[in-house]
Amino acid sequence: MKKITKKRLAEIKSFKVTDYSDAPELTDEQLAQMKPSHLRNMANYKPVKKTVNVRLDADVIEWLQSAGKGYQTRMNSILREAMLHSV
Repeated sequence: MKKITKKRLAEIKSFKVTDYSDAPELTDEQLAQMKPSHLRNMANYKPVKKTVNVRLDADVIEWLQSAGKGYQTRMNSILREAMLHSV
């Protein structure tokens, strides 16, 4: 990787953008509707996993496990969907 010269660094620091015509101001309504990208597209979201102990009814666990491997992931998806719809 090349080092930035002092001359180039001075150019970068002195750069001033004065033409904002391609970036119009957003209204308060538009700003209120904005969401972080991980909420628009869950593929961008990498959550931190946390281990917890939880007591669930046996029939609920059996139902989750009946679909095969990955029941904890299914449980997390169900809970996330409920969380997102409760807002």
